[in-house]
Amino acid sequence: MNAKRSRMTKGRSFVQQLVLVFFLVVLWVMLWDAVSLMHIITGVILAFVVTRVFYLPPVVLSGRFNIIHALNYGLWFLYSLIYASVEVAWFAFRRRAVGAGSVIACDLRTSSDLLMTLVADTASLIPGSIIIDSDRAQGILYLHVLDCDSEEKILTAKRQVYYIERLLIRAVGSHRDLAALKVDPDPMADDDGGAR
Repeated sequence: MNAKRSRMTKGRSFVQQLVLVFFLVVLWVMLWDAVSLMHIITGVILAFVVTRVFYLPPVVLSGRFNIIHALNYGLWFLYSLIYASVEVAWFAFRRRAVGAGSVIACDLRTSSDLLMTLVADTASLIPGSIIIDSDRAQGILYLHVLDCDSEEKILTAKRQVYYIERLLIRAVGSHRDLAALKVDPDPMADDDGGAR
């Protein structure tokens, strides 16, 4: 039984390494902005050197991917990107001053490094907010939000981060993350309204 489990672990690790090498090669080709045999060969060589010489903590993949929820996440992200871009552009042109920004903390329900990174990247890519720090051990993201000078705006910004997390858990989260989502479907419902 242990030999079979060891073989499965080695096989999974090999597949994860291949996925990592593949995406490093894609990144290398994108940096050169041209697809050629030479770029692909040098990308493969460089990817193997990077994965063998430099220590990279293993990225633990959940092993599940839901295409419907991933599509839902993608469409929501595209809509949010356009909406927030227009809103930030409006802040630049309107006569009234922009309200003060706020730094808020969001306690994520997931303990996955990958999901925490995806949530942070998504929140930062939407104009008007940027991740300024994270506490990996506690699963907390700290972000600065533009024009967030009231309790209502702070709660709205936190709800958006928790919504991003929910979309990503449903799309690529592990079964443990899905269970945590069912146990705590609304982190804003606690006594203090989820505010920090």
